[in-house]
Amino acid sequence: MYRELVLELSKGNEWVKVQPPCSEAVISEAEKVVGYSFPEELKNLLREMNGDKWLFLSAEEIIENVKLNREIFLPLFEEDYSKEEYQERVDRFIFFATNGCGDYYCYRVCPNGTADTSVIYIWEHENIGDRCCWKPVANNIKELIVRYCNGEI
Repeated sequence: MYRELVLELSKGNEWVKVQPPCSEAVISEAEKVVGYSFPEELKNLLREMNGDKWLFLSAEEIIENVKLNREIFLPLFEEDYSKEEYQERVDRFIFFATNGCGDYYCYRVCPNGTADTSVIYIWEHENIGDRCCWKPVANNIKELIVRYCNGEI
């Protein structure tokens, strides 16, 4: 479903390179590194295509992004934010797609450790200093694909 929709809506876009499906073992590893269970729709996306080199990150890129946020970027923000504040602004999200400009599409993780699947956000790196650097853009992955490909977000 997602793979076909991406291919249909991105016809003529030479940057889109849909990747083969992701294995369950790699999805599980990504969840372990992120520290949160992925919503079922994200797992289904990864099962259909492990990223597309354009909008969606592969499971490996999701892992790499988390490691960068925790190991490289966290120390850079220690003067400005406590670890808890940084986690609230950065680490309480499951980043799974990007606009290519440093912003990410993501699920927000609730304090109980489960992802809020009712909305997908754009997390804007330029606004990390704001109390809220994320805003809703879609209700699900299908809507995200359509809105992104149509230039609405």
